[in-house]
Amino acid sequence: MGKIRINKTKLKKKKKKSRNITPSQSKLTKDQKIFLDYKDVDTLSKFVSGMGKILPRKRTGATHAEQGLIRDAVKLARFMALLPFVSK
Repeated sequence: MGKIRINKTKLKKKKKKSRNITPSQSKLTKDQKIFLDYKDVDTLSKFVSGMGKILPRKRTGATHAEQGLIRDAVKLARFMALLPFVSK
């Protein structure tokens, strides 16, 4: 049997291009909001995408605790019909 040659350049995986979408400071700490109220729809709409999904921490720059407050406030605002569940 002959030796099989493998082209090693084709076996290398391509590197994914990373996008720097992380803001330097959280929107909550920038506005100096300690408590996030579910009735404050203007502030909550900053943390919701156009499709109605809650934006991830990487996108908003929120800490783990702040993201939990955002999640609870958005869910309560959706339940109270202040924010839509889905927008088209």
